[in-house]
Amino acid sequence: MSETIDREALARVIAMINGKGGVLKTSTTQNVGGQLAEQGMKILLIDTDISGNLKIGLGLVGSPLDDAGKSIVDAVWNGEPFKIARDVRPNLDIIFGGRALEMLGKLAQSSMADELPNGSVAAEFAARLAEIAGEYDLVIIDCPPGNAELQDMALAAARWVLIPAKTDEMSWEGLRGVGPRVKRARRDNETLDYLGVFLTGHNPTATRVYKNTQVRLEEVGDKVPLLRSTIRHSETAAHDTTTRGQLAHELARDVKVQRASRLQALRARRGDEHGSSAPLKAPALSQTANSLADDYKHLAAEVCERITAAEEAGASEQLEGARA
Repeated sequence: MSETIDREALARVIAMINGKGGVLKTSTTQNVGGQLAEQGMKILLIDTDISGNLKIGLGLVGSPLDDAGKSIVDAVWNGEPFKIARDVRPNLDIIFGGRALEMLGKLAQSSMADELPNGSVAAEFAARLAEIAGEYDLVIIDCPPGNAELQDMALAAARWVLIPAKTDEMSWEGLRGVGPRVKRARRDNETLDYLGVFLTGHNPTATRVYKNTQVRLEEVGDKVPLLRSTIRHSETAAHDTTTRGQLAHELARDVKVQRASRLQALRARRGDEHGSSAPLKAPALSQTANSLADDYKHLAAEVCERITAAEEAGASEQLEGARA
């Protein structure tokens, strides 16, 4: 007999998804979560990708807590609590993904999944996540681009679907593949809805591209809103955040400190008659880090605005229904 999944507890769960890789799903999960955590919200990030890359931008490569997704497998198969790495940043927790998740994909395709208390891997994951989701202001699930079973698992637990997309044809093909999967997930998860699509790798001045994207969204089949926020392309900032294990706003702070330090060193050199000042240390960090951090900050704010508006609208409808 299947248990009832507490959908109210899952009301703040977002599935970050696109069928195409390389559209900044993981970077956005890290940075939106990190921005909101810094603002005082309690955030949980869940990596459901076999690649397990969510840890990289958080500087957690080699962490002794990294179980490569084993705790997600144990939660689904044995009903055990998730192993949560707490306070990887203040207010920011993470559940690691990785190679162990391959087992869930195989399990979902086997008859053994029918023996789970809720009858499927997807439903079991949703039930286990509902047990802890209420501890957080927001839960963001980083979905894999090419594993249908793990995507279905995330959608079974989510209230909202958030889709990063570039404007190339491959990204659009991946986006169009999300629609049918969301429709199937709604058979068991009636609360699932789109939070929206946002453009990544985008030039902020390319207004025509943004307008064309609004038109193309009709191809998805559902009414999917296009968010105002976009994430710009910055190869140097992406390189620096990855190699340093930092989020964009953390890198931006270091850039500011480095800039002040380098200016001070240059002034000291100019005043040194003998030219004996020490050489400038370390190569300059990305000068676009601050702009990229602002992009993520604006997206995080818009995500919260949309969720709040939806919750207020839902509360108003409930109140009207009670009065009737």
